[in-house]
Amino acid sequence: MSLIRRLLRWTLLLSILGLLVGGTAFALLYMSVSSKLPEVHTLRNIELQEPLYVYASDGRLMGLFGETRRYPVKIAEAPLQLKQAFIAIEDARFYEHGGVDYKGVARAIWLMATTDGKRVPGGSTITQQVARQFFLSSEYKIKRKFAEMLLARRMEQELSKDEIFELYLNKSFFGNRAYGVTAAAEFYYGKPLDKLSLDEMASLAAIPKFPSSGNPLSNPERAKIRRDYVLQRMRELKMISAADERAAAAVPMHASPHERQIEVSSPYVAEMVRQEMIARFGQEALTKGYHVVTTIEPVLQAAADQAVRDGLGVYDHRHGWNTKAIPHIELPTNEAPGVSAARLRDYPTQGHLLAALVLRADVDRVQAVLADGTVITLGPESSRWTGKHPAVLHKRGDVARVRPVEPDAAGA
Repeated sequence: MSLIRRLLRWTLLLSILGLLVGGTAFALLYMSVSSKLPEVHTLRNIELQEPLYVYASDGRLMGLFGETRRYPVKIAEAPLQLKQAFIAIEDARFYEHGGVDYKGVARAIWLMATTDGKRVPGGSTITQQVARQFFLSSEYKIKRKFAEMLLARRMEQELSKDEIFELYLNKSFFGNRAYGVTAAAEFYYGKPLDKLSLDEMASLAAIPKFPSSGNPLSNPERAKIRRDYVLQRMRELKMISAADERAAAAVPMHASPHERQIEVSSPYVAEMVRQEMIARFGQEALTKGYHVVTTIEPVLQAAADQAVRDGLGVYDHRHGWNTKAIPHIELPTNEAPGVSAARLRDYPTQGHLLAALVLRADVDRVQAVLADGTVITLGPESSRWTGKHPAVLHKRGDVARVRPVEPDAAGA
């Protein structure tokens, strides 16, 4: 009996000692991390990077400059099913927890203890992701994870759930320079948020986990698996019906690159505006979302541009084909046309001349892709004025300039 009593006593003493050591370690970690955390109230006045917009005198878009595509959306303007799609895949208990989902944390700890993986799924709420996006690095360390949890708790005390969710929708990266769900919807589907179908909403919700390697352009197969899982989670959470899930999952992946349409072509004037804005405000001119309205009158400008183009065309035909002036892009073998099309983002339309990236040059034809993903074929008639076949003039990766013509004018 005395042996049992001694064992119980030692067990109790070791338990108390373990609690003291653990509590001390936790207190030291808390003091070390909490003293260095940023003030979360700054999120109320956060300025998200937006490009520089240049307009003609009638308000039509003439130029768009900046590395980041982002068009912020208010949470009230985001469709319900779109918000549900993100909730379903990222944080099903978002509106229930206080910033940290302790059930998810417990599950992550269990997986970490019972598997060989250094990184395990689960545990990061939408609030924690916002904390990481604005204040922390993505490096996977215990100390950083603890800081993320503390920040999430403080954010929940400072901001409403909708405010946090709005930051998440506008800050998240969706690949292809698209930041925020509005820019992603426009780039992948060419639509505003309220025109998206259920399958498109699910596809967008699936991207932030793997924005570069798992978006619908870089890896359609992986993107479809993720999209269908989002739909499954939405059905399990009773956000959609089983019939809705089946119908949306049956839709083929159909994303393609879309750039915001330039409504007035005056690239040189737009470039002058860009340079002037940088001279006045520095490089921040390209990230603060400035909207500049010029005095350019589109009708008169179009007439002047056409006169210059006509003169250059006459000069070009008179002096012949110049192969040294053709831009070239090295293309990986077997790259999908939709991915190749995205490479034309730095080659805007010049008047009526569209940029076309050559995919293949055969003896009897040249196959190329336009910036919108359309694949076109160029035959002998397209370069008759040069006296040479297009396959002789171009090779894979060349950026050609093409002009759409009516079918009956193709041979002209």
